[in-house]
Amino acid sequence: MNLLNPSSPKQRNNFVSLLILTFVFILFVFLNRQSLFQKFNPKVVDDYLRSQDIEDRENRIKDRIFMSDSDIYVASGYLYANGADPKDFNLHPPFIKYLFGYSSKYFNLPLFPNIILGAILILEIFLLGKLVFKNTLIGLLSSILIMFDPVFKEVTTYALLDLGQMVFILGFLITTLFYNKNLLLRAILLGLSFASKFYSPVFVLLGLTYIYEIYNKNFNLKEELLVLFISLLIFSLTYVVSFPFNIFFYQARVIKFMLSHNGATEWGGVLKMFFTGYFLWPILFLVNLFLLFKEKLFSLKFLIFVIPVVYFLISTFQLPFTRYFILILPFLYLSLTSLICKNCLK
Repeated sequence: MNLLNPSSPKQRNNFVSLLILTFVFILFVFLNRQSLFQKFNPKVVDDYLRSQDIEDRENRIKDRIFMSDSDIYVASGYLYANGADPKDFNLHPPFIKYLFGYSSKYFNLPLFPNIILGAILILEIFLLGKLVFKNTLIGLLSSILIMFDPVFKEVTTYALLDLGQMVFILGFLITTLFYNKNLLLRAILLGLSFASKFYSPVFVLLGLTYIYEIYNKNFNLKEELLVLFISLLIFSLTYVVSFPFNIFFYQARVIKFMLSHNGATEWGGVLKMFFTGYFLWPILFLVNLFLLFKEKLFSLKFLIFVIPVVYFLISTFQLPFTRYFILILPFLYLSLTSLICKNCLK
């Protein structure tokens, strides 16, 4: 295929769609350039070492300060990039923090990885819409709409772990559904999903995709065990600086900490935040529910519509943060644009 002179109408549609997405994303980066190209401040590391994230059993830190999660991830990532042991600073898995750290160290731009991750997420949403709904326009509209969503801006203009984890989760989903025999790629994406942030969303996605595959008689136990095994190796490699140590004991500690510190103090905070937040969110969710109930049980579209519902229900038991919505918004925008294209753009 000649990209400068695509021959078929399908190729031309794809080419034009990618040009539009590229233009809109470049515009997004330009409008948010002050945040995305903010220089690394070495003081953030000194502040981090006396922040709430540092354990101080002997009460040696006398001038404690409170830091945002974004600053914590940049500072801990910078320490990782300079040889620090990931298990000594911040309990979340280290991969995305390594990206922030190396970008700070070598480019003086801690958020540069977010530009790349944001672009990949946009392409993934486009690809998922095109493959699931057999409609390029659904993928295109969904990708454009999410760039105007405040959560997309939040997860790209701050050093958060959610964007990176969603990129790898969505990549794993696409390869599992449409490139199932590429076991190595699937394993790498799954392993990096585990290694990006606390991994409860990854287990949810695994469970739903396995149920879908079993129901549709497309589940190969040997292949899935191999994918899981390689993905755990990938995950373990992100702790290579820490070895030798008992990674299973350490992850048990991480799980215990997350369960005790990330639970909602009052149930329903996420509901209020979601349904009184950005004006499109309630519409997106209701449209998704409408389409879900119309779909055949465990069809491909049913899986796409049920994933955000399950994620949303689980999030009601967590502390309410808008950034968590990046796990559901790509699917919700696909739901909305699929309804629009089916009924309004015939």
